[in-house]
Order: sequence, then C-alpha cells, then structure tokens
Amino acid sequence: MSSTKIARRYARALAEVCEDSANHAVIQKQLADFTGVWNQSDDLRSLMKNPVIETKKKREILDAVTTKAMVAPTTRRFLGVLLERGRLDAIASISEAFTVLMDDQDQRVRAEVRSAVPMEAADLTRIHSSLERITGTTVSLDAEVTPDLLGGVQVQIGNLVLDASIRSQLDSIKDRLLN
Repeated sequence: MSSTKIARRYARALAEVCEDSANHAVIQKQLADFTGVWNQSDDLRSLMKNPVIETKKKREILDAVTTKAMVAPTTRRFLGVLLERGRLDAIASISEAFTVLMDDQDQRVRAEVRSAVPMEAADLTRIHSSLERITGTTVSLDAEVTPDLLGGVQVQIGNLVLDASIRSQLDSIKDRLLN
C-alpha cells in the first residue's frame, strides 16, 4: 500500500474521532506543529526509529514531548497509535492528508500569495476577498515573500497559478523577442 493511501486512512480515522470532539482545528494545528518538531529533530526521529529501544520507553518520551507542548488528549492518543503501529515517520503525510480532509469538510480552499516584498494588510485583505468571491468558498490565505519575482504577485490555489509578477512578464517579453 502506498504511503499516500496509508496517510489518507489514518487522516480519515482521526477525522472520525474529531467529529465527536469537534476540535479538529486544534488537532490540525497540533499535528502541523508536531510535524515541524519531527522534521527538525534528528535526535527525536532516530530515537523513535531505533529498534533497540522498547516501545514502552518510546511512549514515555513521546508523552513527555507532547505533555510539555500541551498537546490535546486526542492528538496525544493519535500520535501514540502512530508510534505503536510504526507510522510516526509518516506524520508529515498524515498531517497534510488531515488538512485536506478538514478543508474539504469546511468547504475551504488554501491559497498562497507570493510577492517580492512583504504585502500590506490592506492588499492581502483585498486579494483574500477577491479570491473568496471568485471561488465561492472560504479561502485560507498564506503570504510568502519571494524576492526573485522582482515585483507583482503570484497567487496559487491548488494547481491554478495566477501570475502577475514582473519576473513572468520579463520572461514573456524575452520569449517573444527570441521567437
């Protein structure tokens, strides 16, 4: 079974648990936070993957980490299940799959806005409301600074990219001049 299918199965199972507790937004954030810790800590990853260390000891370490981070009981139990099943290293894929499920459930789309310099709040608000009007859904907007754009903006929603950057305009002019 592919890792994507596995991630979706675990994400669906967690989503079912969240229906009862109605705290999916908190759990989603905590999974993303734990994924960041997991990706940044070579020590944690190597310790949890080490076959010599007993699962009981790994569980104690995981409990200590999640307690210190004040992780919700549902998230803590879920991470424990991943540990028991040897799937903790798939946390990034599972977290991503869970986010997609929750976005679908909430009828929300994610959009990324890239600009050469940090955008003003008013500009982001205007882009956000325009995207919501165009898509007809709730839009979760993430802003990112990408200096190689030179100016203008790029907006990405799923596979659709709206490119109004100076970089793309210069590339377009270059293509027309060379052809």
